[in-house]
Amino acid sequence: TATAALAFLSIESKAQEKTQLIVQTTRPRQEFQGLGAGAIFYEAHITSLAARNKNERQEQLYDDMFARLPTRYLQLMIREIHEPSNDNNDPYVPAFDDKNFEYCQHTLQIAKAALKRQPEIQFYATLYTPPPWMKTNNDPSAGGEARATIKDGLELEVAEYAWAFLAHMQKNGVPVQFLSIANEPDWPHTQPGYCLTAEKHAALIKIVGEYLDKMAKTHPSVPRPKLVGPNTLSAPGAAKDYLPPVLKSAAKYLDVVGSHDYDPRGDRWGNLKKLAGQRPLWVTEWCPRKKDNSPGMIHSALDYGVAMHEAFSGGANVFLAYDWVYPPRDSGEALIHVNWGNEYTLTKPYHLFRQWAEPLQPGMRVLEITTVGRVPEGLKPTAFIAAEHRAVVVHVANASEKELPIMLKLTGKFTTAITAQRKRTSATEDGVPLADLSAIAGGFNDVLPARSLVTYRLEGAGK
Repeated sequence: TATAALAFLSIESKAQEKTQLIVQTTRPRQEFQGLGAGAIFYEAHITSLAARNKNERQEQLYDDMFARLPTRYLQLMIREIHEPSNDNNDPYVPAFDDKNFEYCQHTLQIAKAALKRQPEIQFYATLYTPPPWMKTNNDPSAGGEARATIKDGLELEVAEYAWAFLAHMQKNGVPVQFLSIANEPDWPHTQPGYCLTAEKHAALIKIVGEYLDKMAKTHPSVPRPKLVGPNTLSAPGAAKDYLPPVLKSAAKYLDVVGSHDYDPRGDRWGNLKKLAGQRPLWVTEWCPRKKDNSPGMIHSALDYGVAMHEAFSGGANVFLAYDWVYPPRDSGEALIHVNWGNEYTLTKPYHLFRQWAEPLQPGMRVLEITTVGRVPEGLKPTAFIAAEHRAVVVHVANASEKELPIMLKLTGKFTTAITAQRKRTSATEDGVPLADLSAIAGGFNDVLPARSLVTYRLEGAGK
């Protein structure tokens, strides 16, 4: 009947209804300062191809990590190994044995490979745990619910221990620019680590900051790192509990506000941004941890896209993926899987992360995006504008199981843009360039496949 036909057409029209994404190019927000990833836990896997004399393949791995994916930061792990017993009773007179730094050979190889391909890359070291003799449980583990911490009176020894890693790296040609004194001090886990109450963390930040100032004067060859904290598992917990005591008693020593993002409650980045003031705001770690049997782990890849969208939309300046490399597994913690000494595989999370990173440069600014029409669940747009306002980059993630039609519109001088370059990562594509879109009625129409990231680059008039 005519009524049934009209009803069907109405349903079909709603199904194809486009969501308008309006990029407000005259409303720049915070500065984008870069992306990064870590060489954590599996450093020997990263270097294992060379260990098996597969030198060409080793170089190709480094190219995939540092030449083809432009990250600005590499996070390094400070292990509990290089002071098995106290070197002496004066933390201002380090007397460390070089043989105890042998574990750093992998870290140094990776860092030098990064510097060779990206001379501007910066290194961020994180102390996972002091050596067992400094801790209440005499073990590398954080102790679970028992919450192992440092023994009373050994705070300066912790500072000296972290500094010794910086000095060893510098001596071997790798300056470290950033330092966190703990990894997830708020989480009672059983991995290598140590727990700190908010008050104890603030006190330790002050002690370490003062120590670094003194060592910078007596050992000027070792760069004084900027302190990043509180580096908690919970960003809401950082804003509510951990950051206020630091700002009250040790604000002059905290250079960067940073937290992991495993507690996605509320306006976590907005709240931290308010507390940070002029300090940069970093997502110091994030990864998907669910089992993922989707093609190439495309589900985990889109989880990365959503996490980056939430971070930069919330006010973050930097986003660090948790780890570059893990052994092969069915979850998305790492960007690359290395079968020790044999071969490596680039995952969908790698390809999406690379697509996100390629068109962005430090100094760009995040842009506000407004929407017209119903915003489907899973549609996550994030926009950046070049420092000279010559180009705009828009990442649009579709984390849903349905294809989504959109119209992309820009304000300001970009209203007259006539073409939009495109790239796409999906279940069947890895950062594939697509045909340029042409403007129609002042906008760009596109359909996003299910579980995909499409990146648009547009240039304004008067380029």
